[in-house]
Amino acid sequence: MEIEELLNDLIKMNTVNDLENKQIINYLENYLKQIGFKTEYKTKCLVMSIGKNPILSFIGHTDVVSVSNSWKYPPFELTKESDKLIGRGVSDMKGGIASFLYALKQMNLKTLKRGIRVCFTYDEENGFEGIKELIKQNIDFCDYSLVGEPTDNYPCIGSKGLLEYELIFKGTAVHSSKPIPNESSNENSILFLNELLKLNKIFQKEQCNLFEVPFNTINIGTINGGTNICTTSDCTRVLLGFRITKNLQDIKLIKVYIDKLINKYPKVEYKILNEINPFYNEDLIVKFYEDISSKNRKPFFGVSEASFIDNNRLILGPGPITAHEDDEFILKSSLMETINIYKKIIERLCM
Repeated sequence: MEIEELLNDLIKMNTVNDLENKQIINYLENYLKQIGFKTEYKTKCLVMSIGKNPILSFIGHTDVVSVSNSWKYPPFELTKESDKLIGRGVSDMKGGIASFLYALKQMNLKTLKRGIRVCFTYDEENGFEGIKELIKQNIDFCDYSLVGEPTDNYPCIGSKGLLEYELIFKGTAVHSSKPIPNESSNENSILFLNELLKLNKIFQKEQCNLFEVPFNTINIGTINGGTNICTTSDCTRVLLGFRITKNLQDIKLIKVYIDKLINKYPKVEYKILNEINPFYNEDLIVKFYEDISSKNRKPFFGVSEASFIDNNRLILGPGPITAHEDDEFILKSSLMETINIYKKIIERLCM
């Protein structure tokens, strides 16, 4: 089986919102059984291993994002155009999955000194429920993990943390000609957020040059409140997100700051939607990753499943990075480079 055929098999399964999860999990299980892997855990996730005392795990999510009407190519069919390989999920992250599967089939796995574990997950694009399920099941991700997200074959060895809030401001709806002081939920949300944004001055004092944007950032994602221009608002919902560079104490600082503001604005309720710690891998093996990829280490651009586990983590997959784009594509030359990198990692750690 050529790599394009394998990649096409994965892409033609429509896993938007895990629609054909069962089909792709069964396909992956059958493929790996043929080369000697044994199933250890199977639900909407799949965990399989080969060899004794696995030292390396590969982690890959099988779900993809939805498809817009702007696609020029059939999204669930691999299209080859010169060096381009086009299809939904080819970058994020079925290209990485195909690369690892293909690398495994090219190697003599009978010579393994340490074993390999593969972990396929679901719902990465929405709530990370797949990786959370495996963590609850105490799946061992081994000493080293390889996450096949698109990086253009840069060895990404860290990512920012994420802290996300939902804030609900309560008020009283009356005619706007007779407003009740401090009872407009929209007004209170604006005052609250203005005070919150003062954190930016604190954040920018501490630079972390590991990242392209070298300080913590605040994003006010959505503000929804009120019914019309002539009525004061009685409820406003705000979605708020922070990206944290490297200092875990900054998460505590943000929580304390928000709690103090909550006391100042008593008609506010909140819940934390996500709290994911930053990480940065500075193990000596990172130099090996740089050597075999011929690229310098850098952090990953977003949050991935690597953020949920605690071991020696590497995020690396083919490029260019066209995740979530219309007519998503990677280059075959990059895909072949990924396969070679994966083989060298397996040889170094497992043989």
